[in-house]
Amino acid sequence: MDERDHEQLADELEEHSDKLSAESERLGGAIEEARADWERKRKDPQVPGADPPDVPSGETPEEAPPAKRESDDDA
Repeated sequence: MDERDHEQLADELEEHSDKLSAESERLGGAIEEARADWERKRKDPQVPGADPPDVPSGETPEEAPPAKRESDDDA
């Protein structure tokens, strides 16, 4: 390989690295959006199948210990 081949290869690898970095950032944002959406759904009792945060996965709300309400902290 001559000097020009090395430079061309370096440029191609840098371009590939930039594309991978951009895709990584995009996926990271999508993951954060999905996580935030799931947490909102878990807090909404109207969403079927989304256990509230204080109910361990696999238990029904009736089987779980009673939830501590925010107003309990004020007492």
